[in-house]
Amino acid sequence: MADGGPARVTLWGTPRCLSTAFLKAMTHVDDSIVWHEPYLYARRLGTDGADREKFRIMAEQGMKAKGVGGNFDAIIGMAKMLPFGYVGSEVSYQWVKEQLQADAPGKKLIFNKDMVEGIVDKYDAIPEGFRHVFLLRHPLKVFPSFKNMAKNNAPPGMMEGVDLRKLPGTGFMPAGYFYKELDDLYEYLKDSKPIVICTDDLQKNPEGVMKAYCKEIGIQYTEKILNWTDDGDAIMQKWMIAKESAMMLSSTTIHKNAFGSTGFGEPSELPDKAEMDEDIVEVVDKCMPYYEKMHKDRLQVE
Repeated sequence: MADGGPARVTLWGTPRCLSTAFLKAMTHVDDSIVWHEPYLYARRLGTDGADREKFRIMAEQGMKAKGVGGNFDAIIGMAKMLPFGYVGSEVSYQWVKEQLQADAPGKKLIFNKDMVEGIVDKYDAIPEGFRHVFLLRHPLKVFPSFKNMAKNNAPPGMMEGVDLRKLPGTGFMPAGYFYKELDDLYEYLKDSKPIVICTDDLQKNPEGVMKAYCKEIGIQYTEKILNWTDDGDAIMQKWMIAKESAMMLSSTTIHKNAFGSTGFGEPSELPDKAEMDEDIVEVVDKCMPYYEKMHKDRLQVE
């Protein structure tokens, strides 16, 4: 802990990279405050969010298709009724930064899990005094999972026959397919000695990796961050999360596996590239140089 205060950590990742399971682990650190994607939802919902209008349209279509509201204001109204979280549509990037930097008497850890696209073109909103961790998963594991997730949770018809190459600029995916943005941020933060954690390493040796991670950020390692209970989506009540995000996650299967997890699990086999759709192969090929570059700097343990 710096100057006797809490350790402050932001975990940056791509979709489908085990980041929600990591957040769940950090929820079991005593005397902690954990945040769920405040920068992503500042971008999607916030008063100065670049994707606010795009997300508004997607949210209206999605909730209407599920029969739980037809316009954005109604969706926000329903979300405000949740007894936990904050109203994401009423906050700004500056508000997020100030909240993360705020004093936290008696706390040992302030932990923020976020998606890299949330901070694109907003590096001035990165909070001071934080250690940065990058969770890195192989693109061949990320993009098939991302494509299935998108098809299973998007409004009917929206993602049928989806081509990942056409998603940048739609609000679903940034221009660099996540990995360029991840590497750009990594380079920007290089002087702060960011930590890169490979998800395969984490799943093969969770105790070794988490012990090394805890030592790096300055918190005590305990077994509770390796084995936890299946709380379902009730775990969200322990997080600082946008109410709109919590409502959406409760009505989709996006975090189903993470919510039901009791540990990091075993690593999956790398899919056969020859069996992948053409768009997945092309996007993976674009992302591999960034992945391989960052992978060389990963945290390594015996």
